[in-house]
Amino acid sequence: MGTNKAFLPFGKYTLMEYQVQRFRPYFEKIYLSVPKMTDSWMHLAARLNCTAIPDCVEKIGPLGGLYSCLSAVTEDLLFFTPVDAPFTSTNAALTICQTLEQAIETNPSKYACVLKHPTRGMQPLSAAYAKTCLPVIEHMIHAENYRLRQLLTPEHTVISDILVPQEHFYNMNDMPSYYHALQMLAEKQPALFPPDFIFQSDQPIPYVSFSAKSGTGKTTYLEKLVACLKEKGLRIALIKHDAHGFELDQPGKDSYRLRKAGVDTMILSGPDQTVQISRHTAGEPSLKQLLSSIQGVDLILIEGYKFGAQPKIQLLRKGYSETPVGNPENIIAYVADFPYDPVPSDLPVFALNDPQDLAEYLVSSFGLK
Repeated sequence: MGTNKAFLPFGKYTLMEYQVQRFRPYFEKIYLSVPKMTDSWMHLAARLNCTAIPDCVEKIGPLGGLYSCLSAVTEDLLFFTPVDAPFTSTNAALTICQTLEQAIETNPSKYACVLKHPTRGMQPLSAAYAKTCLPVIEHMIHAENYRLRQLLTPEHTVISDILVPQEHFYNMNDMPSYYHALQMLAEKQPALFPPDFIFQSDQPIPYVSFSAKSGTGKTTYLEKLVACLKEKGLRIALIKHDAHGFELDQPGKDSYRLRKAGVDTMILSGPDQTVQISRHTAGEPSLKQLLSSIQGVDLILIEGYKFGAQPKIQLLRKGYSETPVGNPENIIAYVADFPYDPVPSDLPVFALNDPQDLAEYLVSSFGLK
């Protein structure tokens, strides 16, 4: 997102301050899991009356924060929640902790309690963990296995069956989802905004791209995904990038002859559709420019731009393309036809032959209705 999420404005607070204020009435102590100790983290922790705990093993993802915090505190059990999940239910957090405490009384081998999302499976980043899982984490770190989900074995994990609102799972992965979270907050708690605050409803349209090795079947998959999204009443735009160029109108047609004669912008209009063809006099437009030109839809799907910094979903196929391609930055999910174990481990994996689950995920992640 181009900045540290913890310090993004969220109402009259920063996002981190907002989270601490929410959980303060429910938990006696609050700790901040931070990558490394800096003056900014020390000052923030002091101002919020919290303790900042830096990662003692750096750059291994959420597992490092979990290990560092459980190692540093005196409490037997901690509840963890991501700073970028601003609507996690505080009542659910308490219940999850109590459920784990009760489970440990009858079965000391239990050390984690999680919720299970209907389509994304267990949610290890918003869960309760006991200190008894530390030896298992140490073994995982020694084996260079940093996948948090692999800590959640059936023998040691309790899955809570409590009902939570859909927004409990809302996570801000990019600026569109951040803007939408602000809108949700303004509707829920208008007092957190100045009296003259007017939240603009025309926030950027959420977008996500699909990347894969050529021949994996992106277009076929997107065709099925679009059908699922249309069933939900969503308006969909699609940007398809072709690095090799293309011709839209056919040789011999009047439009083709006029464009080849030197027309810079050609608009073809008919009863059912309108197409605009523009000549690039200053080079190919950026993805940002293309996105800004789209209006009147709920979601923009992008095919291509695998080296861009936009949110991406990677398509993988057994025996053909089993590793991600392009720039791994901002990957939010995978689609595969085999049991793929992603890095980081909290990223969801969806079945290639069933786009319905991914459609549900996109609706939930982007707050679409």
